[in-house]
Amino acid sequence: MKKTIKNTFLILFFVFACLQIENAGCQATEKQNKNVVFPQNAIYSPVNVFNSGELIKFGVYSAGIRVGSGELHYKGLVEEGTRKVQHVIFKVTTFSVNDEDNVFGTLDFASPVRVERKIRILGKDETIFESYAENKRSVTISKSVDDKKSESQVINTKDGMNNVLLLLYKLRNDKELKPGKSYKITLPTQNFELLVKSMRKIKTSLGVFNAYYLESNPPKYRIWLSPEPDRLPLRIQGLVAGGMLYLVATEVTRGNPAGLPIQ
Repeated sequence: MKKTIKNTFLILFFVFACLQIENAGCQATEKQNKNVVFPQNAIYSPVNVFNSGELIKFGVYSAGIRVGSGELHYKGLVEEGTRKVQHVIFKVTTFSVNDEDNVFGTLDFASPVRVERKIRILGKDETIFESYAENKRSVTISKSVDDKKSESQVINTKDGMNNVLLLLYKLRNDKELKPGKSYKITLPTQNFELLVKSMRKIKTSLGVFNAYYLESNPPKYRIWLSPEPDRLPLRIQGLVAGGMLYLVATEVTRGNPAGLPIQ
C-alpha cells in the first residue's frame, strides 16, 4: 500500500514538474516574441540587371549621319507622395529638336504614374504633363505652347497603359526574354505588339554584340538589346521624330548597385 502511494506521488510530482517547465517555456517564448520587431510594409527595390544611376549616352543618327546626341538616365527609386516610384530621364538634342522626358513609373516598370515632357522644336517650346489614374486605364494630358494656357484632354483605354521608356527597363529585367516572345503595348494614342524577332549581330562603339532584336507591329519601334548580363539598349528606333531618327549607344556609366532595401 505504501509503495502504491509512493508511486502515485512520484507520478503526480513528475506531471506537475512537466507542466511548470512547459509553462515557463511558453512565457519565455511570449516574452521573446514581444521583443522582436518586424518591419511593416517594407519596400524593396527590384533586383535589376542594371544599377541605380546608370547613364547611357547615344549618338542620334539619320541615314547613317550623326545629327545629335541623347542620354537615358535611370535615377532609381524616388518619393511620389506616400509611395516609391521608378524615375527615368530621357534627353535628346539635335539641330532642330530639344527633348527632355521625366518618367515616373511603378516598381516593376510596367506602368507610368506621371510623365513630364519639355520639347523645343524649331524655336517653339512645348510642355506636356501626363497624369495616370491608379488603374492605369485613364490619363489626363495637359499641353502648353510657349507658356500659353494649357489645354487638357482625358484618354481612356480598355487595358492598362504602358510607357516606351519604362518598357526598355522592363524588357531588360525579363528573365524570359527570348526570340518568339511578344508583348502587347498600350500607349495613350496607339497600340502595338512588340516581338522578339531574333538574335542579330550589331556593331557599336561599345563593341560587337549578338543582340536581341525586337520589332513592333506596326513596324515603328526597333530595339537591339545586348545579351546578358545587363541587356543594354544598343540601338533604338522610334523614340525620336516618329522613327525617322535612331539612337546608337556610345558610352555607359554603370552607376551604383540596385536591389537594396529602402530605409
